[in-house]
Amino acid sequence: MRSPLQLSRTDFEKGKRFVQEKARGIDRALFEYAFGEGSPERVWEELERYQNEDGGFGHAIEPDFRLQASSAMATTVGFQYLIAVQTPADHPMVKKGIRYLLEAYDERAGRWKAVPESVNRVPHAPWWHYDEKRGQTSVEEAWGNPFAEIVGYFHRYSRWVPADFLDDLTRRCMEHLERTKLTMHECLCYVRLAEQAPKSVRDRIIGAIRLQLADLVETRPDRWDQYCMQPLMLVETPVSPFYEEMADDVARNLDYVIEKQSEDGSWDPNWEWGQYHRDWQVAREEWKGYLTVQNLIKLKAFGRIDFRK
Repeated sequence: MRSPLQLSRTDFEKGKRFVQEKARGIDRALFEYAFGEGSPERVWEELERYQNEDGGFGHAIEPDFRLQASSAMATTVGFQYLIAVQTPADHPMVKKGIRYLLEAYDERAGRWKAVPESVNRVPHAPWWHYDEKRGQTSVEEAWGNPFAEIVGYFHRYSRWVPADFLDDLTRRCMEHLERTKLTMHECLCYVRLAEQAPKSVRDRIIGAIRLQLADLVETRPDRWDQYCMQPLMLVETPVSPFYEEMADDVARNLDYVIEKQSEDGSWDPNWEWGQYHRDWQVAREEWKGYLTVQNLIKLKAFGRIDFRK
């Protein structure tokens, strides 16, 4: 059996240079924080550019829809950055974001609308097109996306959320989980809920996902160039509850990630819009910066970067 691949110091520096020169400010700030050269304050400063007056996030923080206005989906992306730097509950961006999500909840529909109808007036990926007859995008066919993820942030910052409301949302999440075959992104939303929820809820989520692992995670390396859930999407660090049973698949996926680095130090998205071609090129560059930061963080977490000179 061959030894695990290591990202060389030279290739790490290529990735770092790409991030410094080409990535969005928010992703540069997160990279600096993750590699000991930055601070939460720097991330907050960059993230603030994406938060609107109503407390929600927009401004194409999710590069696949170029909407300036707030949306529940974009706000979950904002909270991913807030969580990544351990933002405390009393931070103004947290309080404003939670307030927005509480106000954006559609009580009659019993859910959040992922994006507003106005997404159709801006460049966007086909899966973010709002179907007026159905009242949703195709992404929302998976109920838990972004519902379960939002409930996770409500648990993390529960001091700002009515307890009865949170209990009801959590109950509905669990009922759905235990009777549903999850999709890839829905699964990731439940993982984010599990990371923030009380142990009793977390254990139920982990158990339910474990039963579906074989259907959810693509473990064949020859399929990873396609859009699918690779092992590292589920197991981001060695402390993941799924790591032990997926260790061999994760090891192969780490090798794959190292091999897929481009000559300029970046990693490319393995999807495209097929429309709005000029705007897709802008989004693609933003995704490259984001993916490069995320891949370098994961490689570091698993000890796969050789920092020796």
